[in-house]
Amino acid sequence: MIEEILKRAFMAGLGGVVLTGDKLDALKRKLMKENKMSEKEAKGLIDGMVEAGENQWKEFESSFREMLRKRLDSMDVPDRKELEELKVRVNSLEQKFTAMESCAPKQVS
Repeated sequence: MIEEILKRAFMAGLGGVVLTGDKLDALKRKLMKENKMSEKEAKGLIDGMVEAGENQWKEFESSFREMLRKRLDSMDVPDRKELEELKVRVNSLEQKFTAMESCAPKQVS
């Protein structure tokens, strides 16, 4: 369910980027056509807007990750590091158990 929500959000964001790119191109052409800005100035303005948008996206992404991690922590969901540590411990215990089994005397029924 969460994967589907994230997928939809990603696709909406991707669509917004494409749409925004087209609109920014149209704005640049309009500014140049109306002689309000040179091509260089219009490009600088558009580049600045794109950079600001990218920065806002990074901030949103960081905030989202932090919020999600807090929610998962409140539900006692382990993170990747904790799962890896448990995997190492289980493997170690399995090896010890196998070694103990091979040393134990066989019981005859």
